[in-house]
Amino acid sequence: MNQPEVIVSITRYTVSVLPARDINHKYFALHVELKHGGWVVHSGHEFYAEDGTWQPSESLAHRFADYDDALALARKKAPEMTVNGHTAVEAYRRTHPAVPVVSSAAENGHQS
Repeated sequence: MNQPEVIVSITRYTVSVLPARDINHKYFALHVELKHGGWVVHSGHEFYAEDGTWQPSESLAHRFADYDDALALARKKAPEMTVNGHTAVEAYRRTHPAVPVVSSAAENGHQS
């Protein structure tokens, strides 16, 4: 008896400036998810609407025909995500402090 082929579908992408292992990742993540009628961008609480605002109802969410456009929007909006007055970029900088950059001249013992 023939067995049916196993089908795997990707129906949700998560977009964030914070790595998945970061303690704040889940708070500063957007999701691009395939729903009835197309791909939507949401935060888990609010949905990106046709007019560019965030709405509490999935019924108001803008439906993208393909995920490339939805992912592009999520990538653009991810750094702007704000939780308790802090943006995703600020959260990233708090948990991933900048490492001082040493110039190549200093590495070679030269003074500029």
